[in-house]
Amino acid sequence: VYFENTMTKTAFPPKATGSQIGMIVNSLTNIGVAVLMSFYFSWKLTLLILCFLPFLALSGGFQAKMLTGFAKQDKQAMETAGRISGEALNNIRTIAGLGKEKNFVEMYEFQLDAPYQAALKKANVYGACYGFAQCVVFMTNSASYRFGGYLVKQEGLHFSLVFRVISAIVTSGTALGRASSYTPDYAKAKISAARFFQLLDRIPTISVYSDKGDKWNNFQGNIEFIDCKFTYPTRPDIQVLNGLTVSVKPGQTLAFVGSSGCGKSTSVQLLERFYDPDHGKVLIDGHDSKHVNVPYLRSKIGIVSQEPILFDCSIAENIKYGDNSRDISMDEVILAAKKAQLHDFVTALPEVSFPFRGLSSRREASEVEKKFVFRERAGHRRSPRKGKQRGQRE
Repeated sequence: VYFENTMTKTAFPPKATGSQIGMIVNSLTNIGVAVLMSFYFSWKLTLLILCFLPFLALSGGFQAKMLTGFAKQDKQAMETAGRISGEALNNIRTIAGLGKEKNFVEMYEFQLDAPYQAALKKANVYGACYGFAQCVVFMTNSASYRFGGYLVKQEGLHFSLVFRVISAIVTSGTALGRASSYTPDYAKAKISAARFFQLLDRIPTISVYSDKGDKWNNFQGNIEFIDCKFTYPTRPDIQVLNGLTVSVKPGQTLAFVGSSGCGKSTSVQLLERFYDPDHGKVLIDGHDSKHVNVPYLRSKIGIVSQEPILFDCSIAENIKYGDNSRDISMDEVILAAKKAQLHDFVTALPEVSFPFRGLSSRREASEVEKKFVFRERAGHRRSPRKGKQRGQRE
């Protein structure tokens, strides 16, 4: 959650990276060379055109803003509409069961209506802005050619130099305006880059890559929560656990029952060391969880989640993920599937010669069967050599 929220805040503005940097450098170089060249050919005509240069840059900026304005302003509404449609598709069975299809369609149409109405209202404004942008270019050309004709007639300036000066400055000035429309995003990009590198340099207190921490051979599975208090970092004002004290011995079954948000899943996350308690201790075989090696601890725990998500591979491969420390034979997989009451379901599937090898678990398995696979994966944690069942909690 922390990583997702941070990445959302530090998303780099698309106009501040990639080819846009080259466009800005190219525009600045063009305007510099154009001004020097124009002063060399005709300094009088150049001074006249330079008076219009701020308006040329402004017109170019207007054009660039118009091309990207609608997409930028309506992005949030489109994202909300996309979230609604995604939520509806992912939970289509529940929505159909409750008869709420029409409600989701109306919510989706409501989110699309706002950008549509905004586009209608802004059409006249953008039309006026576009007209101003084009008007400035034509006014600059008319004034420049009029004064250029005067210089040709009165001072003997060659007509080709008039075209060179006007084309150089007008074209480069418009390009400079387009490039200047991207500059406000660079302040945001600088802040975003700082946050991004701050995230990369952050040293987590709980690291899955660290070799430090306690490990012991005779893992029993004695669990004890001692006066545990906890609040999530993103919600420090909400006390989730307020002095949880409970102990579980090997072989015992413990059920946490309560309303949503009372700390049932949080207690399991403290046991897995996704978080550490703000106050109190979690003891595992007498070892403080804060001092236990994280990969070692998680290798001893089997979890069957409420909403199982399987990998896009065969059921056999999903079961084998329960123990990545050794190669698991197909006989072990079949035996484990029988223990989890999954074997009959897999072998009964049509048009699959070797169901355990070829079945796409995400496509065929229902939620109940996914939980069977999850239960088998969680229970399929054996020692690489001794073959003894590891301590686990569900």
